[in-house]
Amino acid sequence: MEISALKMNTRKVVGLLLIAIISFAVFKIFIEDGRPHNPKVFGPPEKTQWKPVGARSAGQHSYDVIPEPDTFNAIHVNTVNSDSVWGVAAPMFELDWVAEPAYFVGNGPLLDNQGNLYFSPQFYHGERVVLVSLDGKTGERRWAIPAADDIQASSPAFILNDPENPGSQIIYIVGFNRVMALRPDGSTIWSTATGLSLSSSESGKKLSAKFHSFNYHPATDSLVSITKAGALFAFSRKNGELIAPIGQIPGAPAISGNGTNIPKFVLNKVDPLMDKAFGKTDEGLSLFSSAVSYIYGGGGVVTNFFSIDPDSSRIYMAATAADEEDGTEDGRSELGAIYALDLVDDGNDGLEFQVLNRKTFQGGTGSTPALSADGHRLYVSDNAGNVIALDSKLNEVWRVDVGEPLVGSISVSPDNNELYAVTASDVIQLIDKGERGSRAWTAELTGFDGYANVDVQSNALTATVTANGVVIMIGGGKKLLGRTLMLHMGMGLLDRATGKLRYFAEGREDSLAMSVVAADGSIYVAHSPLRRAVGKAIYPELTQDVTGGIARFKPIRLGLLARDAICAAEARGANASTLNPTMDLAAFNTDIRQIKVLIKQAGGAITKAVSDGDMTPAKASTLANLLEQSAANLTVTKLERAVTEMAAACSMFD
Repeated sequence: MEISALKMNTRKVVGLLLIAIISFAVFKIFIEDGRPHNPKVFGPPEKTQWKPVGARSAGQHSYDVIPEPDTFNAIHVNTVNSDSVWGVAAPMFELDWVAEPAYFVGNGPLLDNQGNLYFSPQFYHGERVVLVSLDGKTGERRWAIPAADDIQASSPAFILNDPENPGSQIIYIVGFNRVMALRPDGSTIWSTATGLSLSSSESGKKLSAKFHSFNYHPATDSLVSITKAGALFAFSRKNGELIAPIGQIPGAPAISGNGTNIPKFVLNKVDPLMDKAFGKTDEGLSLFSSAVSYIYGGGGVVTNFFSIDPDSSRIYMAATAADEEDGTEDGRSELGAIYALDLVDDGNDGLEFQVLNRKTFQGGTGSTPALSADGHRLYVSDNAGNVIALDSKLNEVWRVDVGEPLVGSISVSPDNNELYAVTASDVIQLIDKGERGSRAWTAELTGFDGYANVDVQSNALTATVTANGVVIMIGGGKKLLGRTLMLHMGMGLLDRATGKLRYFAEGREDSLAMSVVAADGSIYVAHSPLRRAVGKAIYPELTQDVTGGIARFKPIRLGLLARDAICAAEARGANASTLNPTMDLAAFNTDIRQIKVLIKQAGGAITKAVSDGDMTPAKASTLANLLEQSAANLTVTKLERAVTEMAAACSMFD
């Protein structure tokens, strides 16, 4: 959902709450609504008819260091911020557990290739830690890195493969004073001081000390990060040493609001809720007040994550423009900008950051820049509601007005030129048709149909593209004078072909993070309840107490998960067999990689389906044999035979 989404959503809440002061009596009407509570029941979803067509967008890079995108290894899946995974999400799921509820978690969680979870809490009630690892199946804590004098807080984790130890992975975090590389068991590979410090006169400049997560720069084998104040860093992946002088994005702090203040009456209701759940910030503010202070007190230079094209190593960042470019030199910027940068030779056997191109936006951009898998397209949004496609040199190719500002980064599928834009109201599928973009469908958001106290339903989180649909969060609540207060949330799976809701399950808490999908089809949600805290404050009897932590939605009816993975593999194999392996080599090879991921996922689901009594051993044995044979035939010359075997396996679910 990102900080830009937080800003836009909080502004909407501000407008609502100002109205609420003179309209409080209206709330009683909603509270005493006598409608029956008859929630919609979602049964087993049918097979999706969506299929990939033609050559996919695919990069040329290897996966020695960069993991295959079978889950979230970075806060938007991968280095290009695609919010797209190769596997399927569980077609049916239910809330399993909530772990570590004392922590407000604005990003994550991320997962390694063993299914372990990692998150860095922004706020906490009691124990201070910079990184927590959980067992992905049970939610039990595996280990934590405690806060210390030299690392009080860290960026969200970032996970890469360890090329020196194939099959192993490394978790990286960065704080203002220290950068660390960790094994999945919590042991330290290296821990290096950044050499940074704030003088006493700068101690209040918190933005200078807040890092965004890492991204990987293949050409220099380095980890790149940036502070919210726009300072750029490049650390060696192997030892954490700073490999280039500190760079700086040439932007000024953003003007992030019009000076409107939330009424004291509202803060007096919301702040105690947040204090009870999470405690106060280091500045002594309640979390809600702290967010409002940031939004209306002037923003940072960089408020979103950034992308790196793994083929070219080009870096793309959304930030602000220089102060004077908005016509007024006042220490603030009213313009946003997209920057294309790289680490280049400084002429003295060293490296330096260099801005190669940039493009300014009136009013700024509303999302992290997301790249196509081949790096040829960059997708951003502006604050007026336009989705904008740029080429790799930041020339605008097309724009589509979706009617309202986006509240998260654009999800980019490698197939069928599909894009997914999320606003505070809707999830919208767009198609990149080359020289122009077009709208395809708007999602069916009906998860809370039949709820007695839900008047309006809307999108609540960034969408995640999977091989069998689009994972979304739906918020449900009260509508008052055209505004919404969130009381409930739940996760849903949309059909990519139609936008219809295939399945839905109610969850526990609001989130500003991502719709995280694991390699086994599980869905995870980081709890960061700002919007629902307002709903709770106004309607205390209609919704549960706010809580933090991480929630897992576990797959149920595992036979259906196996079905969707097998049928997705068959559809991809059938399409790959129509490609020219010479002309479309990158697409063909990537298809084979993804099919292997889907077959592995299906195998795990089959085993669990048998143990759950959801599949007979005889059917499981037949499916396993077909999948084993098809996996052995995933070559250029034998692909058609593999497709025949996968088709036979898929047909067993008819």
